[in-house]
Amino acid sequence: MIKKIFLFFFAILLVKGSLVAHELSFKHDHGKWSLKKVGNSGCSIFQIPLKESGEYTSRGTVLFYVFKEGNAEYVRIDGGYPYDPDKYVKVSIDNNNFQFFGENDSAWSMKDDSIIVDAMKAGKSMTVVGYSQRGTETTDTYTLIGFTKAYNSLQQDC
Repeated sequence: MIKKIFLFFFAILLVKGSLVAHELSFKHDHGKWSLKKVGNSGCSIFQIPLKESGEYTSRGTVLFYVFKEGNAEYVRIDGGYPYDPDKYVKVSIDNNNFQFFGENDSAWSMKDDSIIVDAMKAGKSMTVVGYSQRGTETTDTYTLIGFTKAYNSLQQDC
């Protein structure tokens, strides 16, 4: 009886271990940046803000992404609310400022995305200032420590 119980728990550990190993093959962490495979042909690295501030009562998920699918790469922000289409989203990477345009709850770079990625690789911190359709200003703060390692993994693993 004890042997059967032992074998049962051992089997559970094996199954759980293989599920964890399977999950790790799809997501890797690099500091505050995570790498996740999306489908068979795409990957992204992403981070949630270290700090979110603003006079809002409710907000959805906030993320900063770099996506790669085949040879295409692009940078995207999910703001957690619909952006004001008449105001730009300001991304500051150390002393460099970039404008993004909001479309629904996402914001996209107005420059070549490789310029943003290069600034992120060279930078230490990043802030994103956006405006909701209701006029609420938000400021989200991210760390860029670990970004280069995550970006290199994005290039190698996808």
